[in-house]
Amino acid sequence: MSIISSICGLVSFVVGIIVLIRLFQKGGIVQGIIGIITCQIWTFIWGWMHAKEENITNIMWIWTGVIVLSFIVAIVFGGQAPSTDQPASFLRSLL
Repeated sequence: MSIISSICGLVSFVVGIIVLIRLFQKGGIVQGIIGIITCQIWTFIWGWMHAKEENITNIMWIWTGVIVLSFIVAIVFGGQAPSTDQPASFLRSLL
């Protein structure tokens, strides 16, 4: 599960940076900074609003798919958290 989550996170980060660069180029510095401050939520919305004119429709579909896949992985594997009955064994597993 952590491998899938890591891959989804990496892909989401890279695609988000690509769209953020387009946002800076097309929307200007103020919108680019807003895209950074909002943790790429504005970048995602802006990307879909300008997907056709910026020719980034495929990139936006990839980004959307990765976000959906992340949610599915979290729901499916979310119940497999370590037991709280034995906190010491959980801490040892982290080390």
